[in-house]
Amino acid sequence: MNGVIVTAHGRFPEGLEDGLKLIAGEQENLVAVNFLQEDGTDGLDDKIKKALEDLKDCDSIVILTDLAGGTPFNRSVLLTAQMENVRVLAGANFQMLYTAVFDGSKDLDKLVENILAEGKNGVRVYREEKRTEDEDSDGI
Repeated sequence: MNGVIVTAHGRFPEGLEDGLKLIAGEQENLVAVNFLQEDGTDGLDDKIKKALEDLKDCDSIVILTDLAGGTPFNRSVLLTAQMENVRVLAGANFQMLYTAVFDGSKDLDKLVENILAEGKNGVRVYREEKRTEDEDSDGI
C-alpha cells in the first residue's frame, strides 16, 4: 500500500482531506499535516516525522505539498532525503490527492508520474460553447 502525506501552509491539507472524506470516506493511508503560524519549522518537522511514523508500514510514501520552495516542501525534502521509498511533490490539488490515495501503482516512479499527469489534467477553464440552431433542435 502507498502512503500519502499532504502538507501545506495553513489548513489547506485538512481541507483536502475533508473533501476526500466526503467523496470516499476515511482513508487509513492518508495523513494531513497543517503548517500553522505557531508551529515554526521545529513544530512542522515534528508533525512530518509523526506522519512518516504513522505510515511506516506502507511500501512507499508520497508527500504532496502546496508550493515548491515553501517551508512544507523544503522541510519534507530535508527530512526524507535519505529515504528511498519517499517522493515529495509540489503544487498539490484535489485531483493529485485523489490519484495519490487511490492509484495503487506498485512502482513509485509510475505513481508519481500518474499523480502529476492527473493533477495537470484537472486544471481547466470552463467555456460555454455556442451552438447553432441545428444542434439545439434535439431539445438538449
